[in-house]
Amino acid sequence: MTRSATGRYRARKYTDRHGNVRWRAQVAIGLYPNGEQRKRTVTASTYRECQSKLEDLLRRIRATGVESQAHVKLGEYAEGWLEHKRHDIDPKSYAMYKTVIDRHLGEYGNTALERIVPSTVRSILEHARSYTQKGEAKGPAGISLKRQIRTCLNQIMQAAYADRIIPSNPVLAVRTPQRKDSGTGRGAFSVPELKEMLRIAAGYEDTALGARMWFRLLTGMRQGEILGATWKSYNPRTSMYTVDWKLQTVPRDHGCGTSIDGEYPCGKHKGGLCPKAVWRVPDGYDMVALNGSNALTRPKSRTGRIVPIVPPLQQVLAMYRKRDTGSVYGLMFHDADGNPIDPKSDMREFRQLMTDAGMDAAGHVGHESRHAIVTLLAAQGVDFQLIREIVGHSSDAMVEHYRHADNAERLKAMETLDTSLNLSQIE
Repeated sequence: MTRSATGRYRARKYTDRHGNVRWRAQVAIGLYPNGEQRKRTVTASTYRECQSKLEDLLRRIRATGVESQAHVKLGEYAEGWLEHKRHDIDPKSYAMYKTVIDRHLGEYGNTALERIVPSTVRSILEHARSYTQKGEAKGPAGISLKRQIRTCLNQIMQAAYADRIIPSNPVLAVRTPQRKDSGTGRGAFSVPELKEMLRIAAGYEDTALGARMWFRLLTGMRQGEILGATWKSYNPRTSMYTVDWKLQTVPRDHGCGTSIDGEYPCGKHKGGLCPKAVWRVPDGYDMVALNGSNALTRPKSRTGRIVPIVPPLQQVLAMYRKRDTGSVYGLMFHDADGNPIDPKSDMREFRQLMTDAGMDAAGHVGHESRHAIVTLLAAQGVDFQLIREIVGHSSDAMVEHYRHADNAERLKAMETLDTSLNLSQIE
C-alpha cells in the first residue's frame, strides 16, 4: 500500500518491464468476492501527475464513503471472480474462462458493471472474433465460441448480481447463440470406410501406430482417453478396458511470488518455466503428473466406465504388447521415450490414415469414430442405456445426436413396410 508513515497516500517510483521510470499509487477500496483486497491503482510518468490522479481518486472516495460498487469495472470484477473460480473448476474450463476474459472481454474491461445492458452483451457477441494460437484475429467467432463468451459473461454478471453490485443480470435477456441450420454437423464413418481404415492400419510396419488406430476405431473412446490409456486399466482376461484416466495438458502458474508490472521473481515469463511452478487445478483435483504440462486426469464421463474389447482388437493389443518398449508412466500408447503422444501428432496420423484409405481427410473429424460406434451399436439393436455406458454419454438424447443411419439402414427400415402391409399381395 502506497501510504507514508504519516498516514498519507503518496505516489512512489517504480520501473516498468521496459525499464522506464514511472510513478504509482494504490488505494484500498473494498474486497473481491473471494475475500481478497480490492485496490485502485493510478500511474503516471511524473510524480506530480500521479499525485494529482491520486488526489482525484481520494476525493471521489471521500464523497461517497467508499467508491460506489456500481462503478466497479468489468475487468476488475472478472479478475477476482476468476481467481475464486479456479478453486472449483477443472484446468480446461479455467483456461477457457481466462481466454474469454482476456481476449474477448478485454476491450470492455474498463466498462462499469452498471453500464452493461442487454444491448452491450449483444454487441459483444456480434463483434466477437476468433483467433489463432498466436493471438492473431482470423475472422468472426463461430457459434461455439459465442456460446462460451455468453456463458462466461453470464456467470460473471450473475455473481455481481448476487453481490448486489447490479440490480439484474443483463445476459439473461440475451438468447444463447444458435446455429441457423441445426441439421448440419458431424457425420459418422460408414462400414466400408471403417473396414478400409482397419485394413490399412493392420498393415502398418509401426505396430504401435496400427494398434492405436485400431483402438480408436473399435472402442468409441475420446482422444484424451485413448492417449491416456494405461495397461493397468486393461484386463485381457475379461476383455474389458476401464476408463480411469485421460491425457490432458494442465497449465502451471508461478510459485516464486507475485509479479510486479508483469515481472516475476524467477525472471521467467511463463508460469510453466518457473522453478517453483504450481499446478493450476481446483481444490481436491485428482491427477497424475507426467512430463512437462502433461497429466492424467479423470475422464469427462464418470470414472470407471467399462469398454468391452472385441476379439480382433484383443489380438492386436496382445501382439503390440509383446513388442512394446514400455513407458515409465504405464501408458499403453507413447512415443519412443515413453512420454505421452502429442494430440496434434495423433490427429495428424489419423488424418493420414483416412487419406491412405482413399477418404477426404478434410471432410472428416476424428470424433466421427465415436459417432460410428454409436451408429453401429444402435443399428444392431443395442439398448441405448448400454450404449451410454460404453461410450460415456450422459443421456439418450446425446446417443441420438451421435447416431447417423446410413442408406443401407434406411432402406432396411423402410422394407419393414413391405412386411407390415404385405405389398406383394396388392400387386
